[in-house]
Amino acid sequence: MKLFKLALRHSLNVPKFEQAVHTDQLNNRKGYDPGFLSARLPLPLIASTDMDKVASVLKNAGPNGDKVLDYTHFSVSFNKDARLPFFSAVNMYGKTNLLGMVHDERGSDSWYADERIITGENTLQYGNADYLHSGLAKGHLVRYYDPAWGTAEEQKIAIGDTFHYTNCCPQIPYFNGIVWNYLEDYCAARNIFQDNKITLFSGPIFNKAQYINGLLVPMNFWKILVFENAGNLKALGFLMSQEPYLDNLKTQKGPLLEILKTVKPTLTRAAIERLFQKKELLAAQIKISLIEEKTGLRFGLNDADDYKGKSQYAARTINKPLNRVLKFEEFRQQMDTFEWGTFLRGL
Repeated sequence: MKLFKLALRHSLNVPKFEQAVHTDQLNNRKGYDPGFLSARLPLPLIASTDMDKVASVLKNAGPNGDKVLDYTHFSVSFNKDARLPFFSAVNMYGKTNLLGMVHDERGSDSWYADERIITGENTLQYGNADYLHSGLAKGHLVRYYDPAWGTAEEQKIAIGDTFHYTNCCPQIPYFNGIVWNYLEDYCAARNIFQDNKITLFSGPIFNKAQYINGLLVPMNFWKILVFENAGNLKALGFLMSQEPYLDNLKTQKGPLLEILKTVKPTLTRAAIERLFQKKELLAAQIKISLIEEKTGLRFGLNDADDYKGKSQYAARTINKPLNRVLKFEEFRQQMDTFEWGTFLRGL
């Protein structure tokens, strides 16, 4: 496999980025582009009752304004009370994302506080000292491959931008390194093999969040994948839960790896199909209106929702094999061992 990756890298002329590029000031960042797809897609709207929780950008604000942290090809709205993101929004350009195609293993990058929202001694965000002995991983909302397109320099900077504490949530290591990774791979595979350009929104659900070793830990996370079909926007809403893995974290003894990877996913169709046959994958397609209900966010995508004809608490699991062109509509069966309706009502 390693020789194959090296050969593929050589054939695609892909530079190997051992270390992402970080800049202190984060200036000249254009962030998420609402016009990236053929139909304009604005950033999600935050509920008026939550607007006082949104961190203000005190310097180097980008095109999306002083309530949004703009980075390279993605943006984050940050909840200063929770010290975690409300949501992230990333433009993904599959056919130019050579790093995503190679899907190379990376070493450990340093994480940074975003200086643009720090007021005095209050960083408003968790940092290395908070995560260090917590037993929890820093779970990217925008994965480092996703915005890594454009020029070689843009790709390096984009990867570096994802390693800010404003772009992560505390996640149980197994969930972060294996389970959440499955859904990230699915979205990347759709982008590279099928849709070319997609917009991906991600975020936590703060209901049922628990404090674990000093960190506020959301139990549930969502993603919304938006793509184009015959000139029209289509959208898929997903939910993943790390609550089932909580007991394993509590009983774990000794130091935990920040990122646990016993599976090394690649982005071939066969590998993606293999990964999604895992019955432990607690993930489902759900209605976007349910994500809105549980987060207070508004996406303007209910008419584009692939699942709009279903009841509010319906769920379609995604642990079934994908077909050759990775069309998500092939997933039709409910998971026999999990009551999604009851679970979704209790979020």
